[in-house]
This record gives sequence, C-alpha cells and structure tokens, in this order.
Amino acid sequence: MKDWEIYEEQIFAKLKKEFPNSNILKNQKIKGKYSKRSRQIDILVKSLSIGNEIKVVVDCKKFSKKINVKTVESFLGFTEDVGAHIGILITNKGFSKSAENRIENYHREIKLQIVEYKRLDDYHFNWDTCNGCANSERPRISEISWSEPYPLLINDLCQLIQLGDCHYCGSPHIKCQGCGMIIEIDEFEFTNCMCGLTFGVGQPRPGEELSIFDIVIKEVEENYKEENFVDPNQIGLFNQKL
Repeated sequence: MKDWEIYEEQIFAKLKKEFPNSNILKNQKIKGKYSKRSRQIDILVKSLSIGNEIKVVVDCKKFSKKINVKTVESFLGFTEDVGAHIGILITNKGFSKSAENRIENYHREIKLQIVEYKRLDDYHFNWDTCNGCANSERPRISEISWSEPYPLLINDLCQLIQLGDCHYCGSPHIKCQGCGMIIEIDEFEFTNCMCGLTFGVGQPRPGEELSIFDIVIKEVEENYKEENFVDPNQIGLFNQKL
C-alpha cells in the first residue's frame, strides 16, 4: 500500500470511530453541479445535523512540500462543484502563507478546515451547525467553532461545557459534554439540556461579548444523576467527583 493510501485509510478509520452514526464512504464519484462531469472524492461523509443532511468531503494530499494557493483554489472549486457543506484538506507538509490567507478570507457557505497530517491524532473533526441559520428565512449550513471544555461545579460534580459561536451569524452556543446537546444561548431565557440541567446567562450584558464566566446552571432536576446522561461513555471523563 502506498503512503498516501495509508494516510487515507487512517483518516477514514478516525472518521468512522468519531462518527459511528454517519454514512462514511471511500472513493466516491459525484457528478459536478457546474462541471457536469464525474468528480472523485477521497472520503465522503453524510451526516444528519439538526434535521438537515450535512455533506462533508475529505481530500488527502501527501506532498513533498507545502501546499500552495493554486492547490487550495482548486479544492475550493471542487467543494463547490460537488455541493459540499464542509471541506477538509489534509496534508503532511503544511501550507504556504498565501494558501492560509486564501482560506482565512473565504466567505461562502462551505467551511474549510485544514490540518497537517502529523497533527491528525490531536485533531477532532467537527461539523456542529447553527440551528438559527438552518431555520432562517434563507436557510444555510453554518458551522459552530468551539472553545476548550470548561468546568462548572454543580451538586459536587464537575460539569464540562463548551462555548461556541456560529461562523455566519455569530450567535453564541453551549455544548453540554454530558449529553452532547447544543443550546443556542438567549440572554433572557434558560434552556434545559437532556441531562436535566438548565443553562443560561447569569447577568446579561447587552452589547458585550459573552464570556464563559457568564454561563450559569440555574436549576437541576431532583433526579439528576449519572444515569440521566445519554452518552454513558462520557461519564467517567466529564463528570468526576471533585
């Protein structure tokens, strides 16, 4: 097996492990929306997010030098042609400055994530999307970028959450690490997650950027305990007694 085939196989295995409920396929062909010809996709991921199908294409590049802006431009056109919502370009040597600049200034519905292959073990694929954008008058798929997990103390348990922002509309979100539920934050309302916790903002500060320190758990159901969690595999990692 060639080096690039090993790369692709390892990436495929990582995706299958991280997203067991998604449809993940290798070496697929799709007719281009604009080119009208068959386009080959290294790895194609089809996943449901907030009731919408998300199409993710993964392209693996093993080069002897950094990827240049010409290759990135080609990838941008490719993702548009196959109708991808998210494109992931993985390489072993990194990217030129002009290639990185091209990605930073790309403002279409497709969210591109680029990561060097040598960092793949520390990289976690993400395509959590904004419910507000999906249900707006002009629906669109827009990804949420997450912070590192942050601990909140409740009933002698350390509850980890993540704070994130929608790439398109900028609306803040909370992700409960216990049940995995994503909550769009409203400064004037509190929302229940599937664990039985009620998240919200302690003291709204209109016009100021939301901080992790603004998030509070207002109420807890009486029967809140580890058995409530939807994903039992996260219990030991995210809900340890202090």
